[in-house]
Amino acid sequence: MKIVSGSLMLYWCFDVADEIDIGQFEKQLGHQVEKAFLSGIRIVPEYIQYRTPPLLLKLGSQSLPQGLNATVEMKVYGFGVVTIRLTCPVECELEQLISLNRFIQESQELKNIAILWLKSNLEPIKKVSIRPSQSPDADWEDYAIFWIEKFDREVDSESLKRHYGDCISRILRAEEKLSNSEKEDALKYALSYYGDDLVLVDWNSAFVYDPKKSFDVLDVIEFAVIQLLELRIYDSLCDQAIEKAYDDLAAQRQRKLKIVRISSVLGGLSRMKLDISEVIDRLENYLKLIGDLYLAKVYAAASNRFYLDRWKLAVRDKLAVIESLYAKEWERSQTSRMVVSEIAIVVLFIIDIILILFEVLKRK
Repeated sequence: MKIVSGSLMLYWCFDVADEIDIGQFEKQLGHQVEKAFLSGIRIVPEYIQYRTPPLLLKLGSQSLPQGLNATVEMKVYGFGVVTIRLTCPVECELEQLISLNRFIQESQELKNIAILWLKSNLEPIKKVSIRPSQSPDADWEDYAIFWIEKFDREVDSESLKRHYGDCISRILRAEEKLSNSEKEDALKYALSYYGDDLVLVDWNSAFVYDPKKSFDVLDVIEFAVIQLLELRIYDSLCDQAIEKAYDDLAAQRQRKLKIVRISSVLGGLSRMKLDISEVIDRLENYLKLIGDLYLAKVYAAASNRFYLDRWKLAVRDKLAVIESLYAKEWERSQTSRMVVSEIAIVVLFIIDIILILFEVLKRK
């Protein structure tokens, strides 16, 4: 079966700052940017939308290996993430996507191209960013979506899975050969809304057959990839914070004036916990899909594939460790303060007694 009309969409998501002022960025670039609203063709409540729509900037075109030609776009999110998307027209036999995806997954050149586009357009973003990253290309997630609009024959979701499921599973895994269990796993999260469409989400790539060209499915998958990136970063930050806190507290206990120094360490822990908790809550509330059951299913499929719940649990557990460490050390420092205060009171009491005795002896 041949793809008559389709696209390969390559995403690179980068964490470039703690926060980006979308309003100022829009004012800065004016007509060069547009708001990327969540669009679709299904009837859904009006509130199914980004809290603050990201801004889309069309950057140009790029020749890629394998004879691909891509249009390049950049999407800027208020919580500090920038996505570089390369969209390449695809017209080939369905089976040829297997080797194409293998090349994508192994290619360092494609990542370098995305990084070059990011760096060449990063300066105006830095001007409206809060705590911009010193290494914006250090933290990233990539993803590929094969978005097919039309084949050379009529096909619905059931026949596509039945007759071409074997091929699609190997496309998703970028493998020429798979066991039956892996094929079943690759096709595990199959979704269809109208019957003539199909969405399959896997770890590194997704297959979307969409004759009606509904972009909202792509946007939801992209958002799940961004959440994976952010949760992975927060998990690493928590690890670093806990390790540093243990080292700092162990060192400070050996020094003089340790009460003041430990309080400083605890203050840093408290700020870290609040910052991470705030960003996670903001990210989770950025796009709510309650009211659109199908998009919620797409997000759930992506979330399960990316193990987002496990990442969230891991981050929450580490934040709880930070909270516990903070509480215990604060309690210990308070106890130390009380001991010092009691010693001071006793010393003052003794001095007072000595002064009284001195006065009595002086009178005699």
